Amino acid sequence: MNGSNDGIMSGKYEDNPTPLTDYNPAPHHRRKPFATNGDKFALIMVGLPARGKTFIAHKIKHYFDFFHSAPTKVFNAGQFRRKLLGAKSTHKFFDPKNEKANKTREDIARKTMDALIDWLRGKNADDAPLGRIAIYDATNTTRQRRKWIIDRLMPVLQSHRNLIFIESVCEDKEMVKQNILSVKLSMPDYEGLDPKSAIEDFKQRIEHYKQSYAPLDGKNDEQLSWIKMLNGGENLTMNRIKGSIPGKLVSLLMNLHTFPRPIYLSRHGQSLYNKQNRIGGDSGLSKEGEEYAKVLAEYVENHILNPKESIARNAKHSRLYISTMQRSIQTTKWIKHTVQQDGWVSMRPRRFAALDEIYAGKFDGMSQEEILKQAPEECKRREKDKLNYRYPRGESYADAIERVQLVALQLERHRDPVLVVAHNGIIRILYAYFKGLSREEAPFVEVPHNCVIKLVPRCYECDEERIKLVNSKKVQDIESSFIMEEDE
Repeated sequence: MNGSNDGIMSGKYEDNPTPLTDYNPAPHHRRKPFATNGDKFALIMVGLPARGKTFIAHKIKHYFDFFHSAPTKVFNAGQFRRKLLGAKSTHKFFDPKNEKANKTREDIARKTMDALIDWLRGKNADDAPLGRIAIYDATNTTRQRRKWIIDRLMPVLQSHRNLIFIESVCEDKEMVKQNILSVKLSMPDYEGLDPKSAIEDFKQRIEHYKQSYAPLDGKNDEQLSWIKMLNGGENLTMNRIKGSIPGKLVSLLMNLHTFPRPIYLSRHGQSLYNKQNRIGGDSGLSKEGEEYAKVLAEYVENHILNPKESIARNAKHSRLYISTMQRSIQTTKWIKHTVQQDGWVSMRPRRFAALDEIYAGKFDGMSQEEILKQAPEECKRREKDKLNYRYPRGESYADAIERVQLVALQLERHRDPVLVVAHNGIIRILYAYFKGLSREEAPFVEVPHNCVIKLVPRCYECDEERIKLVNSKKVQDIESSFIMEEDE
Protein backbone atom coordinates (compact mmCIF):
# COMPACT_ATOMS: atom_id res chain seq x y z
CA MET A 1 0.00 0.00 0.00
CA ASN A 2 1.31 3.43 -0.93
CA GLY A 3 1.64 5.53 2.23
CA SER A 4 2.73 8.69 0.48
CA ASN A 5 1.61 12.01 2.04
CA ASP A 6 1.92 13.87 -1.26
CA GLY A 7 -1.61 15.04 -2.06
CA ILE A 8 -2.78 15.82 -5.56
CA MET A 9 -2.93 19.59 -5.92
CA SER A 10 -6.25 20.88 -7.26
CA GLY A 11 -5.80 24.49 -8.29
CA LYS A 12 -4.12 26.91 -5.90
CA TYR A 13 -5.98 25.89 -2.77
CA GLU A 14 -5.76 22.62 -0.89
CA ASP A 15 -6.60 22.05 2.76
CA ASN A 16 -5.55 18.96 4.72
CA PRO A 17 -5.35 16.72 1.62
CA THR A 18 -6.34 13.08 1.93
CA PRO A 19 -3.25 10.93 1.28
CA LEU A 20 -3.04 9.20 -2.10
CA THR A 21 -3.21 5.47 -1.45
CA ASP A 22 -3.85 2.24 -3.37
CA TYR A 23 -7.37 1.98 -1.94
CA ASN A 24 -8.10 5.67 -2.64
CA PRO A 25 -6.31 6.64 -5.88
CA ALA A 26 -8.55 9.71 -6.45
CA PRO A 27 -8.92 11.38 -3.03
CA HIS A 28 -11.25 14.30 -2.32
CA HIS A 29 -9.44 17.61 -1.98
CA ARG A 30 -11.14 20.61 -0.43
CA ARG A 31 -11.16 23.49 -2.91
CA LYS A 32 -11.56 27.17 -2.25
CA PRO A 33 -15.30 27.91 -2.00
CA PHE A 34 -17.02 30.20 -4.51
CA ALA A 35 -18.43 32.94 -2.30
CA THR A 36 -21.16 33.89 -4.79
CA ASN A 37 -21.60 30.35 -6.15
CA GLY A 38 -20.54 31.65 -9.55
CA ASP A 39 -23.28 34.31 -9.70
CA LYS A 40 -22.62 37.90 -10.74
CA PHE A 41 -24.24 40.78 -8.86
CA ALA A 42 -24.49 44.49 -9.65
CA LEU A 43 -25.23 46.90 -6.81
CA ILE A 44 -26.30 50.36 -7.99
CA MET A 45 -25.99 53.31 -5.62
CA VAL A 46 -28.74 55.96 -5.77
CA GLY A 47 -28.99 59.33 -4.03
CA LEU A 48 -28.09 62.99 -3.92
CA PRO A 49 -24.50 64.06 -3.28
CA ALA A 50 -23.26 64.03 0.35
CA ARG A 51 -25.60 61.17 1.35
CA GLY A 52 -22.87 58.67 2.14
CA LYS A 53 -23.12 56.58 -1.05
CA THR A 54 -19.36 56.17 -1.48
CA PHE A 55 -18.92 55.30 2.20
CA ILE A 56 -21.61 52.61 1.88
CA ALA A 57 -20.14 51.29 -1.38
CA HIS A 58 -16.68 50.82 0.12
CA LYS A 59 -18.04 49.23 3.30
CA ILE A 60 -19.92 46.72 1.13
CA LYS A 61 -16.79 45.99 -0.89
CA HIS A 62 -14.61 45.39 2.18
CA TYR A 63 -17.27 43.29 3.93
CA PHE A 64 -17.72 40.87 1.02
CA ASP A 65 -13.99 40.76 0.25
CA PHE A 66 -13.02 40.12 3.85
CA PHE A 67 -15.72 37.89 5.31
CA HIS A 68 -16.93 36.07 2.20
CA SER A 69 -13.88 36.04 -0.07
CA ALA A 70 -16.15 37.41 -2.80
CA PRO A 71 -14.34 39.45 -5.48
CA THR A 72 -15.94 42.90 -5.17
CA LYS A 73 -15.05 46.17 -6.91
CA VAL A 74 -16.37 49.74 -6.77
CA PHE A 75 -16.74 51.72 -10.00
CA ASN A 76 -17.01 55.40 -9.06
CA ALA A 77 -18.21 57.81 -11.75
CA GLY A 78 -16.55 60.76 -10.01
CA GLN A 79 -13.15 59.12 -10.26
CA PHE A 80 -13.69 58.45 -13.98
CA ARG A 81 -14.67 62.12 -14.42
CA ARG A 82 -11.53 63.38 -12.69
CA LYS A 83 -9.39 60.97 -14.67
CA LEU A 84 -10.85 62.16 -17.99
CA LEU A 85 -11.35 65.87 -17.29
CA GLY A 86 -9.13 66.69 -14.35
CA ALA A 87 -10.13 67.52 -10.80
CA LYS A 88 -11.50 71.04 -11.05
CA SER A 89 -15.23 70.77 -11.81
CA THR A 90 -17.49 73.47 -10.36
CA HIS A 91 -21.24 73.16 -9.80
CA LYS A 92 -21.84 74.52 -13.33
CA PHE A 93 -20.67 71.19 -14.76
CA PHE A 94 -23.64 69.51 -13.03
CA ASP A 95 -26.25 72.06 -14.11
CA PRO A 96 -28.95 70.22 -16.17
CA LYS A 97 -29.18 73.34 -18.39
CA ASN A 98 -25.55 72.92 -19.40
CA GLU A 99 -26.08 70.78 -22.53
CA LYS A 100 -22.38 70.36 -23.33
CA ALA A 101 -21.65 69.16 -19.80
CA ASN A 102 -24.67 66.84 -19.93
CA LYS A 103 -23.24 65.04 -22.95
CA THR A 104 -19.87 64.76 -21.23
CA ARG A 105 -21.48 63.32 -18.08
CA GLU A 106 -23.37 60.77 -20.18
CA ASP A 107 -20.09 59.76 -21.81
CA ILE A 108 -18.51 59.35 -18.36
CA ALA A 109 -21.45 57.18 -17.27
CA ARG A 110 -20.97 54.96 -20.36
CA LYS A 111 -17.24 54.60 -19.77
CA THR A 112 -17.79 53.73 -16.10
CA MET A 113 -20.44 51.17 -17.01
CA ASP A 114 -18.25 49.69 -19.78
CA ALA A 115 -15.45 49.12 -17.26
CA LEU A 116 -17.89 47.53 -14.81
CA ILE A 117 -19.31 45.15 -17.42
CA ASP A 118 -15.84 44.17 -18.66
CA TRP A 119 -14.88 43.29 -15.10
CA LEU A 120 -18.07 41.33 -14.47
CA ARG A 121 -17.42 39.25 -17.59
CA GLY A 122 -14.02 38.17 -16.32
CA LYS A 123 -13.13 34.46 -16.39
CA ASN A 124 -10.65 32.30 -14.52
CA ALA A 125 -7.74 30.30 -15.92
CA ASP A 126 -10.10 27.45 -16.92
CA ASP A 127 -12.27 29.89 -18.93
CA ALA A 128 -15.08 29.46 -16.39
CA PRO A 129 -17.18 32.52 -15.45
CA LEU A 130 -16.23 34.13 -12.15
CA GLY A 131 -18.74 35.04 -9.48
CA ARG A 132 -18.29 38.74 -8.76
CA ILE A 133 -19.98 41.72 -7.12
CA ALA A 134 -19.72 45.05 -8.94
CA ILE A 135 -20.80 48.33 -7.33
CA TYR A 136 -21.77 51.29 -9.54
CA ASP A 137 -21.16 54.37 -7.39
CA ALA A 138 -22.92 57.43 -8.87
CA THR A 139 -26.02 59.52 -8.16
CA ASN A 140 -28.34 57.66 -10.59
CA THR A 141 -31.15 59.96 -9.48
CA THR A 142 -33.46 59.73 -12.53
CA ARG A 143 -35.65 56.85 -13.65
CA GLN A 144 -34.32 57.31 -17.16
CA ARG A 145 -30.76 56.68 -15.95
CA ARG A 146 -31.82 53.68 -13.91
CA LYS A 147 -33.64 52.16 -16.90
CA TRP A 148 -30.49 52.63 -18.97
CA ILE A 149 -28.51 50.81 -16.25
CA ILE A 150 -30.99 47.90 -16.29
CA ASP A 151 -30.80 47.64 -20.09
CA ARG A 152 -27.00 47.56 -20.01
CA LEU A 153 -26.65 45.04 -17.20
CA MET A 154 -29.38 42.48 -17.74
CA PRO A 155 -27.52 40.68 -20.60
CA VAL A 156 -24.61 40.18 -18.18
CA LEU A 157 -26.43 39.00 -15.05
CA GLN A 158 -28.05 35.61 -14.48
CA SER A 159 -31.23 37.07 -12.99
CA HIS A 160 -32.96 40.42 -12.59
CA ARG A 161 -32.78 39.76 -8.83
CA ASN A 162 -28.99 40.05 -9.11
CA LEU A 163 -29.39 43.75 -9.91
CA ILE A 164 -30.03 45.66 -6.68
CA PHE A 165 -30.44 49.42 -6.25
CA ILE A 166 -29.26 50.89 -2.93
CA GLU A 167 -30.62 54.35 -2.21
CA SER A 168 -29.29 56.55 0.58
CA VAL A 169 -31.71 59.24 1.72
CA CYS A 170 -30.78 61.80 4.37
CA GLU A 171 -33.39 64.12 5.85
CA ASP A 172 -31.11 65.14 8.72
CA LYS A 173 -29.63 68.48 7.63
CA GLU A 174 -26.94 68.36 10.30
CA MET A 175 -25.79 64.96 9.05
CA VAL A 176 -25.53 66.30 5.48
CA LYS A 177 -23.61 69.32 6.75
CA GLN A 178 -21.13 67.15 8.64
CA ASN A 179 -20.64 64.95 5.58
CA ILE A 180 -19.81 67.99 3.46
CA LEU A 181 -17.40 69.35 6.08
CA SER A 182 -15.65 66.06 6.87
CA VAL A 183 -15.44 64.52 3.40
CA LYS A 184 -16.38 66.71 0.48
CA LEU A 185 -14.06 69.62 1.31
CA SER A 186 -11.10 67.27 0.93
CA MET A 187 -12.16 66.25 -2.60
CA PRO A 188 -9.69 67.05 -5.40
CA ASP A 189 -12.39 69.30 -6.91
CA TYR A 190 -11.89 71.82 -4.10
CA GLU A 191 -8.16 71.62 -3.54
CA GLY A 192 -6.82 75.11 -2.85
CA LEU A 193 -10.29 76.65 -2.54
CA ASP A 194 -11.32 78.34 0.70
CA PRO A 195 -13.83 76.26 2.72
CA LYS A 196 -16.66 78.80 2.51
CA SER A 197 -16.55 78.92 -1.29
CA ALA A 198 -16.20 75.14 -1.51
CA ILE A 199 -19.27 74.58 0.70
CA GLU A 200 -21.34 77.02 -1.33
CA ASP A 201 -20.32 75.40 -4.61
CA PHE A 202 -21.13 71.92 -3.36
CA LYS A 203 -24.55 73.01 -2.07
CA GLN A 204 -25.34 74.35 -5.54
CA ARG A 205 -24.25 71.01 -7.01
CA ILE A 206 -26.79 69.30 -4.75
CA GLU A 207 -29.52 71.71 -5.89
CA HIS A 208 -28.83 70.85 -9.54
CA TYR A 209 -29.40 67.15 -8.82
CA LYS A 210 -32.57 67.86 -6.83
CA GLN A 211 -34.24 69.28 -9.94
CA SER A 212 -34.53 65.85 -11.54
CA TYR A 213 -34.31 63.56 -8.49
CA ALA A 214 -36.85 60.70 -8.55
CA PRO A 215 -36.52 58.56 -5.40
CA LEU A 216 -37.21 54.84 -5.50
CA ASP A 217 -40.75 54.00 -4.39
CA GLY A 218 -43.09 51.04 -4.13
CA LYS A 219 -45.44 52.28 -6.86
CA ASN A 220 -43.09 53.14 -9.74
CA ASP A 221 -40.32 50.66 -8.87
CA GLU A 222 -42.34 47.72 -7.57
CA GLN A 223 -40.73 45.27 -10.02
CA LEU A 224 -37.16 46.21 -9.09
CA SER A 225 -34.99 44.88 -6.28
CA TRP A 226 -33.98 47.76 -4.05
CA ILE A 227 -32.97 48.79 -0.54
CA LYS A 228 -33.57 52.28 0.80
CA MET A 229 -31.57 53.62 3.77
CA LEU A 230 -32.78 56.65 5.73
CA ASN A 231 -30.44 58.90 7.72
CA GLY A 232 -27.45 56.59 7.63
CA GLY A 233 -29.28 53.42 8.61
CA GLU A 234 -31.95 54.63 11.06
CA ASN A 235 -34.56 53.04 8.83
CA LEU A 236 -34.27 50.39 6.15
CA THR A 237 -36.89 49.64 3.48
CA MET A 238 -36.57 46.68 1.09
CA ASN A 239 -38.34 45.51 -2.03
CA ARG A 240 -37.92 42.09 -3.70
CA ILE A 241 -34.74 41.16 -1.86
CA LYS A 242 -34.17 37.40 -1.91
CA GLY A 243 -31.24 35.00 -1.73
CA SER A 244 -28.01 34.47 0.18
CA ILE A 245 -25.84 37.35 -1.06
CA PRO A 246 -28.70 39.92 -0.91
CA GLY A 247 -29.48 38.66 2.61
CA LYS A 248 -25.88 39.21 3.71
CA LEU A 249 -26.01 42.66 2.11
CA VAL A 250 -29.06 43.59 4.19
CA SER A 251 -27.37 42.30 7.37
CA LEU A 252 -24.50 44.70 6.75
CA LEU A 253 -26.57 47.73 5.75
CA MET A 254 -28.89 47.49 8.75
CA ASN A 255 -25.86 47.83 11.05
CA LEU A 256 -23.96 50.63 9.30
CA HIS A 257 -23.62 54.19 10.57
CA THR A 258 -21.01 56.95 10.37
CA PHE A 259 -20.81 57.97 14.05
CA PRO A 260 -17.25 57.70 15.45
CA ARG A 261 -16.93 55.54 18.58
CA PRO A 262 -14.03 53.69 20.24
CA ILE A 263 -13.57 49.93 19.97
CA TYR A 264 -11.01 48.53 22.42
CA LEU A 265 -9.30 45.23 21.62
CA SER A 266 -7.25 43.21 24.08
CA ARG A 267 -5.85 39.72 24.30
CA HIS A 268 -6.50 37.86 27.53
CA GLY A 269 -3.78 37.93 30.18
CA GLN A 270 -1.03 35.34 30.10
CA SER A 271 -2.51 31.86 30.63
CA LEU A 272 -0.97 28.83 32.29
CA TYR A 273 -0.69 27.18 28.86
CA ASN A 274 1.11 30.27 27.55
CA LYS A 275 3.65 29.84 30.31
CA GLN A 276 4.02 26.13 29.54
CA ASN A 277 4.50 26.82 25.84
CA ARG A 278 1.30 24.96 24.90
CA ILE A 279 -1.27 25.98 22.29
CA GLY A 280 -5.04 26.00 22.69
CA GLY A 281 -6.65 24.44 25.72
CA ASP A 282 -8.88 26.17 28.25
CA SER A 283 -6.49 26.94 31.09
CA GLY A 284 -6.82 29.78 33.57
CA LEU A 285 -4.49 32.73 34.04
CA SER A 286 -0.95 32.67 35.37
CA LYS A 287 0.21 35.06 38.10
CA GLU A 288 1.29 37.51 35.39
CA GLY A 289 -2.10 37.16 33.71
CA GLU A 290 -3.87 37.99 36.98
CA GLU A 291 -1.75 41.12 37.25
CA TYR A 292 -2.86 42.24 33.80
CA ALA A 293 -6.52 41.56 34.67
CA LYS A 294 -6.34 44.02 37.58
CA VAL A 295 -4.56 46.69 35.56
CA LEU A 296 -7.07 46.28 32.73
CA ALA A 297 -9.94 46.89 35.19
CA GLU A 298 -8.30 50.14 36.30
CA TYR A 299 -7.90 51.22 32.68
CA VAL A 300 -11.57 50.51 32.00
CA GLU A 301 -12.67 52.59 34.98
CA ASN A 302 -10.37 55.55 34.30
CA HIS A 303 -10.25 55.71 30.49
CA ILE A 304 -13.28 53.92 29.00
CA LEU A 305 -16.07 54.62 31.50
CA ASN A 306 -14.71 58.01 32.60
CA PRO A 307 -12.68 59.41 29.68
CA LYS A 308 -11.38 62.99 29.78
CA GLU A 309 -12.88 63.53 26.33
CA SER A 310 -15.57 61.24 25.01
CA ILE A 311 -16.14 60.82 21.27
CA ALA A 312 -18.86 58.24 21.91
CA ARG A 313 -22.53 58.94 22.50
CA ASN A 314 -22.50 57.70 26.12
CA ALA A 315 -19.34 56.31 27.73
CA LYS A 316 -21.34 54.96 30.67
CA HIS A 317 -23.14 52.67 28.22
CA SER A 318 -19.90 50.88 27.42
CA ARG A 319 -20.14 47.18 26.57
CA LEU A 320 -17.90 44.19 27.25
CA TYR A 321 -17.51 41.31 24.78
CA ILE A 322 -15.59 38.19 25.84
CA SER A 323 -15.19 34.60 24.66
CA THR A 324 -16.49 31.56 26.52
CA MET A 325 -12.97 30.44 27.49
CA GLN A 326 -11.59 30.70 31.02
CA ARG A 327 -8.61 32.89 30.20
CA SER A 328 -10.88 35.50 28.63
CA ILE A 329 -13.45 35.35 31.45
CA GLN A 330 -10.80 35.60 34.17
CA THR A 331 -9.09 38.56 32.47
CA THR A 332 -12.28 40.61 32.90
CA LYS A 333 -13.35 39.48 36.39
CA TRP A 334 -12.14 42.67 38.12
CA ILE A 335 -14.09 45.01 35.84
CA LYS A 336 -16.98 46.72 37.66
CA HIS A 337 -20.54 46.44 36.36
CA THR A 338 -22.18 49.56 37.76
CA VAL A 339 -25.93 50.06 37.32
CA GLN A 340 -26.56 53.54 35.90
CA GLN A 341 -29.53 55.76 36.73
CA ASP A 342 -31.30 54.73 33.53
CA GLY A 343 -30.90 51.05 34.44
CA TRP A 344 -28.02 50.35 32.05
CA VAL A 345 -25.36 48.00 33.44
CA SER A 346 -21.94 49.33 32.40
CA MET A 347 -19.58 46.72 31.01
CA ARG A 348 -22.09 43.89 31.41
CA PRO A 349 -20.14 40.90 30.04
CA ARG A 350 -21.54 39.17 26.97
CA ARG A 351 -19.97 35.83 26.11
CA PHE A 352 -19.64 34.85 22.44
CA ALA A 353 -18.53 31.42 21.28
CA ALA A 354 -17.70 33.21 18.02
CA LEU A 355 -14.85 34.89 19.94
CA ASP A 356 -13.30 31.60 21.08
CA GLU A 357 -9.78 30.97 19.83
CA ILE A 358 -9.05 29.08 16.64
CA TYR A 359 -9.42 25.41 17.56
CA ALA A 360 -6.15 23.53 17.22
CA GLY A 361 -7.81 20.13 16.78
CA LYS A 362 -5.59 17.18 17.63
CA PHE A 363 -2.79 19.62 18.51
CA ASP A 364 -4.90 21.23 21.26
CA GLY A 365 -2.89 21.40 24.47
CA MET A 366 0.36 20.20 22.88
CA SER A 367 3.65 22.02 23.24
CA GLN A 368 5.52 23.37 20.26
CA GLU A 369 8.27 20.79 20.76
CA GLU A 370 5.75 17.94 20.67
CA ILE A 371 4.14 19.21 17.47
CA LEU A 372 7.47 19.78 15.72
CA LYS A 373 8.54 16.26 16.62
CA GLN A 374 5.28 14.50 15.74
CA ALA A 375 4.05 16.51 12.74
CA PRO A 376 6.82 18.48 11.00
CA GLU A 377 4.97 18.35 7.66
CA GLU A 378 1.96 20.09 9.21
CA CYS A 379 4.19 22.96 10.26
CA LYS A 380 5.43 23.36 6.68
CA ARG A 381 1.92 23.30 5.27
CA ARG A 382 0.75 25.96 7.70
CA GLU A 383 3.74 28.15 6.91
CA LYS A 384 2.87 27.89 3.21
CA ASP A 385 -0.76 29.07 3.60
CA LYS A 386 -1.50 30.37 7.09
CA LEU A 387 -4.93 31.76 6.16
CA ASN A 388 -6.42 28.51 4.82
CA TYR A 389 -4.45 25.91 6.76
CA ARG A 390 -6.76 23.90 8.99
CA TYR A 391 -5.44 22.13 12.07
CA PRO A 392 -6.12 18.38 11.81
CA ARG A 393 -9.70 18.00 13.10
CA GLY A 394 -9.57 21.68 14.00
CA GLU A 395 -10.09 25.12 12.44
CA SER A 396 -8.34 27.50 10.07
CA TYR A 397 -8.15 31.29 10.06
CA ALA A 398 -10.66 31.21 7.19
CA ASP A 399 -13.07 29.23 9.41
CA ALA A 400 -12.65 31.72 12.25
CA ILE A 401 -13.22 34.69 9.93
CA GLU A 402 -16.56 33.21 8.92
CA ARG A 403 -17.82 33.03 12.52
CA VAL A 404 -16.26 36.30 13.71
CA GLN A 405 -18.30 38.27 11.15
CA LEU A 406 -21.33 37.99 13.46
CA VAL A 407 -19.48 39.90 16.18
CA ALA A 408 -18.05 42.38 13.67
CA LEU A 409 -21.58 43.31 12.57
CA GLN A 410 -22.52 43.90 16.21
CA LEU A 411 -19.51 46.19 16.57
CA GLU A 412 -20.54 48.04 13.41
CA ARG A 413 -23.96 48.70 14.94
CA HIS A 414 -22.94 50.06 18.35
CA ARG A 415 -22.49 53.79 18.91
CA ASP A 416 -21.10 53.44 22.44
CA PRO A 417 -17.65 52.12 23.46
CA VAL A 418 -17.03 48.37 23.34
CA LEU A 419 -14.17 46.41 24.92
CA VAL A 420 -13.42 43.03 23.35
CA VAL A 421 -11.22 40.67 25.38
CA ALA A 422 -10.48 37.58 23.34
CA HIS A 423 -7.57 35.67 21.79
CA ASN A 424 -4.68 36.32 19.48
CA GLY A 425 -6.18 34.96 16.26
CA ILE A 426 -9.58 36.54 16.92
CA ILE A 427 -8.22 39.98 17.78
CA ARG A 428 -6.14 39.82 14.60
CA ILE A 429 -9.28 39.24 12.53
CA LEU A 430 -11.27 42.07 14.14
CA TYR A 431 -8.31 44.45 13.88
CA ALA A 432 -7.75 43.61 10.22
CA TYR A 433 -11.42 44.12 9.34
CA PHE A 434 -11.80 47.54 10.97
CA LYS A 435 -8.40 48.74 9.71
CA GLY A 436 -9.34 47.82 6.15
CA LEU A 437 -6.71 45.09 5.75
CA SER A 438 -7.26 42.05 3.54
CA ARG A 439 -8.16 38.63 4.93
CA GLU A 440 -4.75 37.44 3.70
CA GLU A 441 -3.05 40.00 5.99
CA ALA A 442 -5.10 39.13 9.08
CA PRO A 443 -3.01 36.13 10.28
CA PHE A 444 0.11 38.29 10.46
CA VAL A 445 -1.15 41.24 12.51
CA GLU A 446 0.97 41.85 15.61
CA VAL A 447 -1.14 41.72 18.77
CA PRO A 448 1.07 41.85 21.89
CA HIS A 449 0.12 40.73 25.38
CA ASN A 450 -0.65 43.30 28.10
CA CYS A 451 -1.77 45.89 25.55
CA VAL A 452 -5.08 47.57 24.66
CA ILE A 453 -5.60 48.56 21.02
CA LYS A 454 -8.00 51.49 20.69
CA LEU A 455 -9.67 51.81 17.29
CA VAL A 456 -11.95 54.67 16.25
CA PRO A 457 -13.67 53.86 12.92
CA ARG A 458 -14.52 56.90 10.81
CA CYS A 459 -15.95 57.35 7.32
CA TYR A 460 -12.88 56.47 5.28
CA GLU A 461 -10.25 55.64 7.89
CA CYS A 462 -9.78 54.08 11.31
CA ASP A 463 -7.70 55.80 13.99
CA GLU A 464 -5.49 53.60 16.14
CA GLU A 465 -3.74 53.91 19.49
CA ARG A 466 -1.87 51.16 21.35
CA ILE A 467 -1.70 51.43 25.15
CA LYS A 468 0.80 49.20 26.94
CA LEU A 469 -0.64 48.51 30.41
CA VAL A 470 2.05 46.25 31.91
CA ASN A 471 5.75 46.82 31.28
CA SER A 472 7.01 43.64 32.94
CA LYS A 473 9.37 41.21 31.23
CA LYS A 474 8.12 39.78 27.95
CA VAL A 475 5.34 37.26 28.37
CA GLN A 476 6.15 33.81 27.03
CA ASP A 477 4.60 33.90 23.58
CA ILE A 478 4.67 30.96 21.20
CA GLU A 479 4.07 33.41 18.33
CA SER A 480 7.65 34.63 18.29
CA SER A 481 9.35 31.30 17.93
CA PHE A 482 7.01 28.68 16.53
CA ILE A 483 4.97 28.30 13.40
CA MET A 484 2.03 26.72 15.27
CA GLU A 485 1.48 29.84 17.37
CA GLU A 486 -2.27 30.11 17.81
CA ASP A 487 -3.48 30.19 20.27
CA GLU A 488 -2.90 31.03 23.30
